[in-house]
Amino acid sequence: MKKVLVGIYGAGGFGQEVVALLNTHLDYIFPQVNLNNLEICFIDDHVNHESVMGIQVLRFKDYLSKDSYDLYFNVAISDPIVRKKIVNKLNNSIAKPLTIVFRNVTLIGNPNIGLGSILMPNSIISNSVNVGSFTHINFGSYIAHDSKIGDYVTISPGVICCGNTIIKNGAFIGAGATIKQGTFDTPRYIGDGSILGIGSNLVTNLPDYSTYTGNPASEISVRN
Repeated sequence: MKKVLVGIYGAGGFGQEVVALLNTHLDYIFPQVNLNNLEICFIDDHVNHESVMGIQVLRFKDYLSKDSYDLYFNVAISDPIVRKKIVNKLNNSIAKPLTIVFRNVTLIGNPNIGLGSILMPNSIISNSVNVGSFTHINFGSYIAHDSKIGDYVTISPGVICCGNTIIKNGAFIGAGATIKQGTFDTPRYIGDGSILGIGSNLVTNLPDYSTYTGNPASEISVRN
């Protein structure tokens, strides 16, 4: 049986948090693999150190050259646009995406969690929720019932996303933001590639590729 090498792309702050937690959750995430056959590395072409936190840092090409291992990856970079570019590059490789849901995440009523997403501790995902692929739901965030979260979304720490909300692909929700509940017929809408600022209170819809901030949140710019 091959050894398993888990590569976390991005050796910055969020990547370091993910790796620190992974070290204590490998038995939970890989229950069928002997821990002696499991290794973790960072993948990062922009870090000029051989290790971070005592964990080996590999260049992208060097990680993929480890073909004597079963390779798994996740991308711990908060920017949705950058994350998508990296995933597209890795999806054309021999490495397999790894979904990371830590032990003390609360999943209510079997929500659907997409491939390659990261759910950090103390987050709560309620019933009839769909979380897309390669989405980050960070520490202590709450996604309420009947919400649909797209691909490559970043939900920062402490976000409250009330029920019947649609968050489209590549949106970024800042830390501590609150999203007012929609209804079954008219769900709250946050558009593709949009940004909701830190601590904002969204009581209306947020159009595609827009930035809203404040309480109540209002538009400050439009991204082309």
